[in-house]
Amino acid sequence: RRRPRRGRALGAGRWAGGSRARSRQAGGGSSWWTPLRVLLGLTALSFALGLVAQTSCVAAQWRGDGQFARVCGSEIADSYTGTGLVEGAWPWSGEEETLSRHAVLEEPALVGLWTYAAARATQAVSGGPTLEDRYGVPAATLPRDLDIRRERTIFVAANAIGLAVLALLTTLALSRVHRRRPWDAAGFALAPLLVVTGLTAWDLIAVSAVALALLAWSRRRPVLAGALVGVGVAAGVWPVLLLGAFALAGARAARLVEVPRAVAAAVVAWACLNLPALVSGPAQWQRSWAVAADRGPDSGTLWTVLDESIGISHDTVLTTSWALVGVWVAGVVALCLLAPSPPRASQAALLLVAGFVLLRPAFEPHQALWLLPLAALARPRWRDLLVWQSCAVVFAAMHSWWRGGLLDPGGDGPAGFYWIGIGVHVVGTLWL
Repeated sequence: RRRPRRGRALGAGRWAGGSRARSRQAGGGSSWWTPLRVLLGLTALSFALGLVAQTSCVAAQWRGDGQFARVCGSEIADSYTGTGLVEGAWPWSGEEETLSRHAVLEEPALVGLWTYAAARATQAVSGGPTLEDRYGVPAATLPRDLDIRRERTIFVAANAIGLAVLALLTTLALSRVHRRRPWDAAGFALAPLLVVTGLTAWDLIAVSAVALALLAWSRRRPVLAGALVGVGVAAGVWPVLLLGAFALAGARAARLVEVPRAVAAAVVAWACLNLPALVSGPAQWQRSWAVAADRGPDSGTLWTVLDESIGISHDTVLTTSWALVGVWVAGVVALCLLAPSPPRASQAALLLVAGFVLLRPAFEPHQALWLLPLAALARPRWRDLLVWQSCAVVFAAMHSWWRGGLLDPGGDGPAGFYWIGIGVHVVGTLWL
């Protein structure tokens, strides 16, 4: 008899993923509780817990140090009053009046379109405020207006509804990538990361596009998979690594001929989504790319520790970090091509994105969501997923406390406790 494998797969419950569930899937019985419905319910529960975790910040309107102490800060809330959205301005507007009053949106094109639609929906629901009147008061005083506070809460709620739909869509896609392993999606549906960071920013837009792209690739639809990657890249640069994963998996599965079609579809989809921003405000559109490319070691990585401890120039960090990313990618390519068993696309993508997360100059806690759908498919073992996510959640808390100044030492010097949080995050990711 063969010895049982160590560790437990994600769908071990008899009522959910055991022999009875397999019998129902084979037609031997019927039940309303199908695996997909259970997974969607679990995703809704996780997202609802994330909403509950935001309530204290909603009550305080995301002001003061309380949001950092409670680990409920949100880039989504800040974007409404921190940009021209509060006055109904187009995210890439070149109007002098808008540029003189508000910062330019630094998010990718698809996120800009998303936030603009959410802002317009917010203002329609709130009764159609007279936006022109807001130009008559200083922009710095707008967040204190009671009507605008109410609008900001509605804006966050509108984003939450959209992101919840994307979370459910991600679970749906992950449950169908491997036809006989729907319960692998439980690694996403029950993720502590989804609870803690799902509503911090708009990462779920790219995450859902990646999950759908993996589903399309598994169904041998390379054009659709590439188009979905293009959608993801329009919301964040990192999904472009999925094209490399397709190439590595395709090289071992005699599907390499499909990769150019996927790349072409990705370029077309990305261009279509970026076209409105590029045409209406090319200088503002370029800013989001410039900010991403030029960001230094300001948070979340070992480069931050080196910079604060011994000092290291900005240019040195950029050059060295991207060189190391290149070395990491080369190692992943060699591993995938030489491995005894052909890798799945999700496995190759997990390794590529993990290197990008660990070695790039800066990292935010909500960016750990990038790894979540890939890890759920590539390593569907509760122990490893929970070890990694526990480390990520610890880092999210310490990062929030650090931003609020709660980890500052009594004397002068850097926040050493924040370095511990960074180390925990790095160790957890390397474990995965």
